[in-house]
Amino acid sequence: MMINPFSFQGPIDRKTYIVWAWPLYFVQYPIVWALVQLHGERITEDLRFLIAPWSLIVVGPYSPAEMALALLVLLLSSAMLAALSFRRSVDADENTWVAAGVLAILFQLPIILYLSVAPSAQPGRPLAEQEQARNLPGWIGGLQGMLAGVGVTLAAVVLSALVFKTYGQGIFLASPFVIGAVTAFMANRRSELSLGQSTGIVGITGFAACMMLLGLALEGILCVVVVAPLAVGAAMLGGLLGRELALRIKNPGRKIASSIAVLPLIFALEAAFPPVARFETQQSIEVRAEAAHVWKAIVQMETIEEPLLLAHRLGLAYPVRGRVFGAGVGALRHGDFSTGTAIERVTEWVENKKLTFVVLKDVAGLRELSPYRHVHAPHVIGYFTTRETSFELVEKSGGLTEIVERTSHELRLDPALYWLPIVRHVVDHNNGRVLAHIKKQAERGATAGLSDRASESADMESRTGFLLARE
Repeated sequence: MMINPFSFQGPIDRKTYIVWAWPLYFVQYPIVWALVQLHGERITEDLRFLIAPWSLIVVGPYSPAEMALALLVLLLSSAMLAALSFRRSVDADENTWVAAGVLAILFQLPIILYLSVAPSAQPGRPLAEQEQARNLPGWIGGLQGMLAGVGVTLAAVVLSALVFKTYGQGIFLASPFVIGAVTAFMANRRSELSLGQSTGIVGITGFAACMMLLGLALEGILCVVVVAPLAVGAAMLGGLLGRELALRIKNPGRKIASSIAVLPLIFALEAAFPPVARFETQQSIEVRAEAAHVWKAIVQMETIEEPLLLAHRLGLAYPVRGRVFGAGVGALRHGDFSTGTAIERVTEWVENKKLTFVVLKDVAGLRELSPYRHVHAPHVIGYFTTRETSFELVEKSGGLTEIVERTSHELRLDPALYWLPIVRHVVDHNNGRVLAHIKKQAERGATAGLSDRASESADMESRTGFLLARE
């Protein structure tokens, strides 16, 4: 049966649901398998591959383009599964808010399994409530929808960030979906609006909710801007569901109220199984200086003056300088960033060869751009951390020294397919700034050393000539 898999209109039976839903769910496995094979990797963690196959893409040597493709497939398949699950739940006279649960990857399989076996409603059982009296002006319904949407936004952010302390698919995908659905439902409950009007109200509600989060110091401008591409799409999809719920479904009030319970369940699951993506980077640069000068520039790194990204100027953390106190394994290093000072301990010290240190105390990942001095956003600390950094010096012919910088990091934001390319780009830029600065500082030191030796040699020749002349 040919249907529009993005549409929320009209119930579908079990057979149609099975024909569409299962291929959409299983399509992720061959795509992930193909990407893994393309890079010569192996799928060793069978359980993780079965439960969340996309998690393998965020830990391997995959390019931003490959991650973008994987994210696109994930979001499109999730959107279609949400619409199909909504329509199947209508046919089975089940709670239609399973559609929101499908947006959380860990809930997809059990929901699809249940809807694949749930029987259709008994023949003759009404699936649509009697037509409600829709005698209120459209603007009143729109206002009610906006107020409800803003309220759910605040509740979702407080629950996710301050209560469960999780930043995953629940807050970035499921919450906007539910917010859009609640907004469109309330807007159409007593005054039927067109699809365009409903979508517009969802968009205005999203903007108003963002302004409210900024006004209450729960978020900063940079985070709101970065999250917008994910949240807007999910909210618009939810708006389609909410409108259909208000116009065509039996007992919509009971169903819309139950949607609020979906979010805490997702947040609790994510808190119990927090997302973690670990990745490593490697960059190198050649310096026209001996290893001793490069070593000195690394150990006592002066203020970095390399160009910044726009995101750095908007509050994203960037390195400023670095200083090692003492020498050898166990020495402490202070890494000054725009958001504070990281405390690090040296774990490997081979003078003029290699320096490795681990982070004991990390800094905030960003300083939120906000009218307030302090923003109550836990994600700025602990959700992205640097675990280890090393500088290896390789002497080459012609007085050159190659610096190889390696770093390892941990990201606790989901969907990682969305966040990881952004974070990697910022990390690569920061590391590039550090290497470019070390190169300049070391070459400046080498030039100064040559000048000093030339001056000493000239002074020695002058003294020698003077002494010979006296004799």
